[in-house]
Amino acid sequence: MNGQKRRRLAAALALAACLAAPSAAGAQPAEPPEALFQQGTAALGRGEYGAAIDTFELLADRGFVHPDASYNRGLAYVTRVREGADRPGDLGRAAAAFEEALRLRPGDADADRALDLVRAEITRRRSRRAADAVEVRPTLDRVIVGLASERTWAAAALLASLLLSLGVVLRRRPAGPAHVAGSVLAPTALVALLALVPLTYAARHLRLTTRPGVVVVPEVRLLDEGGRALPHAEQSPIPEGASVEVGRRSGGLAQVRWGATEGWVPASSLRMLAP
Repeated sequence: MNGQKRRRLAAALALAACLAAPSAAGAQPAEPPEALFQQGTAALGRGEYGAAIDTFELLADRGFVHPDASYNRGLAYVTRVREGADRPGDLGRAAAAFEEALRLRPGDADADRALDLVRAEITRRRSRRAADAVEVRPTLDRVIVGLASERTWAAAALLASLLLSLGVVLRRRPAGPAHVAGSVLAPTALVALLALVPLTYAARHLRLTTRPGVVVVPEVRLLDEGGRALPHAEQSPIPEGASVEVGRRSGGLAQVRWGATEGWVPASSLRMLAP
């Protein structure tokens, strides 16, 4: 083989190696979520909050959902704040992580306490500027719908319909205790059904059209769908760590509801919670 052919062969082999290297790297199986979780937890235990945050955020990006992973992610952000190395939005991200843990595991006392402490710290920092509190009261309709889940409202509506049917049957009986019971049961069940069906629909509508989110910037001001500031936005910015309902998206904006306040904010200012 002459020198020119050897040089061509060497060049071809080198090119093949360069092309094959990324494929080989890409072919390597991704590290399992359990291993990443252990790595993040170990880094958190060593006080390496940066590595812990990166690991738990990677888990979240991969769609891994677990209350312990959310809780530890919140602890990692809190550790960075405690060490004085915090970045804007760290407290909001910690609040989002603890709230997500609570949604995934309702009744988690540690997550509930941690969320209260984070929001208290946000409120304390904002009070220096005489700013609004983090939490607001939801409107009455949201309070009522939120008393139970969609499945619970649907089950109650089904029970009311069965009782209504039973009441109608009993009312057709001859005069007596059964007829009296049906005369009471039928209208009572009808009233309950008329209330429960809209509640079921409202709970379903909220589930399908909104997602929970948390503000992860120091504060965000409301805009209209075109990105222009609303007239009242200067007086009522939504603070860091606030829980909001997130609706549809339009470009880089997201529609939100905070208590009775509605508008649009940059989507990048929100952290969406696991459903």
